[in-house]
Amino acid sequence: MRVLIVIESLRDGGKQRQVEELVRVLALNPKYRILVFILKDEIHFNRLLDMDRVEVKYLHRAHKKDPLVFARFYKEASKFRPDVINSWGGLPSMVALPFRILKGVPLVNEMVQNSRLPVFSTQWFRAKISFLFSNVIIGNSQIGMEVYKVPKAKGRLIRNGMNIDRIKKLNNHALVRREYHVSADKKIVGMVATIDWRKNFPMYLRAGIALLEKRRDVVFFVVGDGQDRAKLGEMIPDELKHFFVFTGRINDVEQVVNIFDVAVLASFGEGTSNSLLEYMVLRKPVVATDVFGINEVVREGVTGHLVPQDDFIRMGDKISELLDNPGLARKMGENGYEYVIKECSIEKLVSEHEVVFREVTGKA
Repeated sequence: MRVLIVIESLRDGGKQRQVEELVRVLALNPKYRILVFILKDEIHFNRLLDMDRVEVKYLHRAHKKDPLVFARFYKEASKFRPDVINSWGGLPSMVALPFRILKGVPLVNEMVQNSRLPVFSTQWFRAKISFLFSNVIIGNSQIGMEVYKVPKAKGRLIRNGMNIDRIKKLNNHALVRREYHVSADKKIVGMVATIDWRKNFPMYLRAGIALLEKRRDVVFFVVGDGQDRAKLGEMIPDELKHFFVFTGRINDVEQVVNIFDVAVLASFGEGTSNSLLEYMVLRKPVVATDVFGINEVVREGVTGHLVPQDDFIRMGDKISELLDNPGLARKMGENGYEYVIKECSIEKLVSEHEVVFREVTGKA
């Protein structure tokens, strides 16, 4: 089966990691040949470049709205002769449409990766148009499917998948602590995410600052980078800055998450968060905002705690509660691990995609 996957880029990000894992496992089966089109020349997940039966091509755009990208897609896709197109994102879905319509190749649209869709936004128009010509529309959260108003006959819910091989070769805690200059007597709380408007990092920092007024045995990690990084640094009083560690963008995220005592996700809304799944597969108790997407994954009192949006005092209190109750924290971490293994494994992600691909192509 010839699978054409189109995505904006292979830079670091949750969607990109899902594509990498999906392609990696599919490519192990000799019945698949895979072509990945990217619309931006950004490749951080570069393992795909060296895989058998996988090719990655950059569809050059002279500028952001270059209309010739449709012709380039059509030309290159015609050479590949795909059995199915799998689009990851609004723009990739639109770029694939002329080829899908004229050639009749089934389209599996995977643009529903979040739970926010402002009416009359660019993404809203792309969804409305591309859904008409999509054979199947995959979303990674129930709330995302509802927000995007995915037609029930076309919709499929497939949660993100975690590759547990990534956690089998972890450095010991002492080595990672030394790397980031954190002494053994400090407890560690951390949040992993891109630093931009989609995540509520200010809430997380305010929770940390409030907690540091009560106890000084905690260090707070910010794992990630983004356009709002400088603003976050300005929020922290000078006398508390040494209690916060900004790692920037790193490749070995799991090494750092592994030293967390409590993992946090403050967000305004999610699809299925890769950060959450990574926390849970590493057996970390979670404190997160009680918002759409997150509350589909985190079970209050079972895998962690959910707190109201912007209630940073409550977030700090729940973090402190888990730091002071290692038995409860450990139990929540185990429950989270069991959830991911059962519901969000990479094997489940791949097998569910294979079912969809067989359904729309009629090929075994």
